[in-house]
Amino acid sequence: MKKSLILSIALVICGSMAYAQNSKSFYKSSYESRNSGSWDQASSIISFGLGFPNVAPNAYGGNSGFPPLYVKYEHGFLRDEVGLGGYVSTGFGETGNYYGVGNPVGYQTNFFAFSIAVLGYYHFNKLIPIEKMDVYAGAGLAFKNVSYDDQDYYDNDATITVPVKVGIRYYIKPAFAFYAESGWDGMSAINLGVTLKLN
Repeated sequence: MKKSLILSIALVICGSMAYAQNSKSFYKSSYESRNSGSWDQASSIISFGLGFPNVAPNAYGGNSGFPPLYVKYEHGFLRDEVGLGGYVSTGFGETGNYYGVGNPVGYQTNFFAFSIAVLGYYHFNKLIPIEKMDVYAGAGLAFKNVSYDDQDYYDNDATITVPVKVGIRYYIKPAFAFYAESGWDGMSAINLGVTLKLN
């Protein structure tokens, strides 16, 4: 037991020393030449995710329904730390509406939300020396449309939004990663999913 504990501690110490040495050499090289390997100009990825909570129907008094689905694509662009891509997202569900005093009457409004966006991304692969971890931030323009329907009326709300995102992607295999992303896009506050590297 003691030998196993000592061996484990020794392995952790050796790993930490190797990481520190690798980081030191990484930061000694110029910004232009260094790259952790998590992203480069030739990278091409596709991601699939779910968003939480569903905020698309907020303007009509609710945020219930199935979590928004995301399909995302990104490719390296111009430089090793820059990417260009976008996403398509859909969400659906219902909102509750109530009126009356003492004996409120309720009815539900069904909604369907759709958003399509183009974003530019900055990857921190020249600042964080961990090959399996891709940390990034992005912003762009999106078109969002939400349709509302109940027994009395049909409404359609189309807007142009400015999505802003920060995220982290961790590769458990060279071409497969889990990701977590936060920010604002009018569909959800957080989305989680998987990424497939296409090259």
